Amino acid sequence: MDKPKKEPILISHRQDYRLCLNCGFPNRNSDTHCMYCNAGLVEETGLFSWVKQTYYILRWRWQLKQHREKRHSSGQERLPLWKGASFFLLGAGLSATGVYLFALALAEKSFSNGLMSVLFFFYGFFTIKTLLSKK
Repeated sequence: MDKPKKEPILISHRQDYRLCLNCGFPNRNSDTHCMYCNAGLVEETGLFSWVKQTYYILRWRWQLKQHREKRHSSGQERLPLWKGASFFLLGAGLSATGVYLFALALAEKSFSNGLMSVLFFFYGFFTIKTLLSKK
């Protein structure tokens, strides 16, 4: 298999790279286009350019840190048992209240009470759906 001509570089303490002013991706000094977003790497001078490049450096490092932390803490984001149970009971209670109020609205032939009962039911349904769905 052929290797690509240009390998992505790692950020270290060396300053032999420059950042794309469009996306903040670090590129080699010899590159004319960003390897990530393919934007032109035109060198700008001045205070505004320095502030913008510093912002992109900090943002890029923060994003790398967030991805690293997300990988290491993948199993710790689950809800505690009592919180999960309380959300489930809340959703079931809202749905049951919605069904009960809908039955009363049908018996009384009340359109506005029917709308409120549907609202209760959907609040309960989406509470349970959010609890059970994977993020």
